[in-house]
Amino acid sequence: MVTLTNQFVRSYRLLYQIRSGRFSQVWAAIDDGTGERFALKLLLDDFRKAPEHIQGLQHEFEVGSKLNHSRVLGATDFGQSKLGPYLKMPLCEGLNLRDVIRKSRRALEPWLPSIVEQACEGVAYLNSRGWIHLDLKPDNFMLTPEGGVKLIDFGLARKVPNAWERYFWKRRNTQIQGTRSYLAPEQIRLEPIDLRTDVYGLGCALFHMATGVQPYTASSTNDLLTKHLIYPIPDARVNNPMLTVEFAALIRRMLAKTPAKRPPSVAEVLREVNAIQVMKPTPVATT
Repeated sequence: MVTLTNQFVRSYRLLYQIRSGRFSQVWAAIDDGTGERFALKLLLDDFRKAPEHIQGLQHEFEVGSKLNHSRVLGATDFGQSKLGPYLKMPLCEGLNLRDVIRKSRRALEPWLPSIVEQACEGVAYLNSRGWIHLDLKPDNFMLTPEGGVKLIDFGLARKVPNAWERYFWKRRNTQIQGTRSYLAPEQIRLEPIDLRTDVYGLGCALFHMATGVQPYTASSTNDLLTKHLIYPIPDARVNNPMLTVEFAALIRRMLAKTPAKRPPSVAEVLREVNAIQVMKPTPVATT
């Protein structure tokens, strides 16, 4: 795919690759006629003709095109080209938070309170539009050079189910979807989802952002899913003693196995985040 530089997606010229995933790559592009710069998401060669991946990209456009918030990276166009289907998005330079954590989790600490608040704002806005993200993880939060956080990737997003959809949920949903390290118990059990499902996923993501490790790890997928279902909820302060008791307690409630024991929405989580300290004050050296 690196050889795509200076090739065209319809009238858009590809400039350089921004990031790459399992199924797609994101490129910076330019409209030579207008000078407009933006990002294009393209499927990798092996998936360009796969109906489920094409539909996923189109679904991401259908969700993203209706979003307008500073903490969310929406979408502006979807179409077909000689390089396969593409998704056009605003250009967002920077790294996803998983890559930042890999480089240095401790380097994040001075900005962690702001990152937590902005991440909550993005998810709360998405939920307010009637969508549940269902794949909240550090990979799906972009950190801009200016310190801004943007929620991305709406390929798995679902509308909040109504009573009829909840009644027939297990008949129509027979496959676990999402990233195993951040799945809510109801996703694993193929039970109906609601806003509290994103509360759990965001709790896992915030735990990872704050500590550098995921709340649960295992040597096999089955063991990992079992830990989400029945293992004790970990205390984030074990891996980062600079977190406050109040913030660690909030994460623990977000990771409750039963949805009824979690905060009712990410909007409520945001309200609590704004009322507490995330990090302990840095000790001041005395002479």
